[in-house]
Amino acid sequence: MLCRCAMLRPASSSLQSALRRTQKSTPGNPRRKLAEFARSKPQLFIDKQAMKKQFSRLLCAATLLLSSTLAIAQSPDLQQKAEAGDAQSQFKLAAAYLTGRGAPKNDDEAARWFTLAAKQGHAESQANLGLMYGRGRGVPQSDEEAVKWYRLAAEQDDVDGLFNLAVMYDDGRGVAENQEEAVRLYRLAVAQNHVSSQSNLGYMYDHGRGVAQDSKEAFKWYMMAAEQGDANSQFNVGSMYALGRGVEQSWPQAYFWALLAAKDGEKDSAKQQEIIAKKLKPAQRAKIQQQVQAWKPRASNS
Repeated sequence: MLCRCAMLRPASSSLQSALRRTQKSTPGNPRRKLAEFARSKPQLFIDKQAMKKQFSRLLCAATLLLSSTLAIAQSPDLQQKAEAGDAQSQFKLAAAYLTGRGAPKNDDEAARWFTLAAKQGHAESQANLGLMYGRGRGVPQSDEEAVKWYRLAAEQDDVDGLFNLAVMYDDGRGVAENQEEAVRLYRLAVAQNHVSSQSNLGYMYDHGRGVAQDSKEAFKWYMMAAEQGDANSQFNVGSMYALGRGVEQSWPQAYFWALLAAKDGEKDSAKQQEIIAKKLKPAQRAKIQQQVQAWKPRASNS
């Protein structure tokens, strides 16, 4: 949750088939870890598998906040404050029920407390409630309700609300498909250094969705996300270096980013590495492997 130019060197047919994915698959199950929309891997990009991982992170936003305030979440007066109407306490209590940390895991109770806080205008609760509806956890599944709550969060400039709403417009789930609106929302989230939005904005440029196709611009956004540790974007950056697409062709750079993507959990990098490795000498591969081991991502907002 990826500069260029130069003479493009045609890749071998095996490389093309390994690095280029199917254009688009049919929508899968619900998406982003709560709502797992699955988009298949188009050519160089993150499929919706990637967006599924990124999407799921949003619900984890509650988990991350909870982990930093666990002592408060477990305090005896949290329930009392929540019942008294304090929105932040309601959010924390919902997070505790959702994750099972600080309270018994209970999706129904999590949804109930997210709803109470969301109705008071608590943006993080609105975004998480949207995810609950998107996946049907603790509430009946409804893409329309998901969009409603994402929109309310996005109107408060909540970065996860912006991203999730963009995804819904991009997919046409719960709202009419509108790629231009998706791009607009991704841009707003990108302004907050949201990695998943950077990656998806790269995809929009890569495939001319809602914007004019521009491989250089796609590479720029993929790289931005890749430098912050997004494995899918790292995969895409490696693919673009391999194909000389949006950036000058470079086998060493392609190998570096393919290895890094695999290290960071991108399962599809194995075949990519195998093909690219044949273009390099053993000493080159060894040096790049050392660079990968020493690499550290930049700080991100997602």
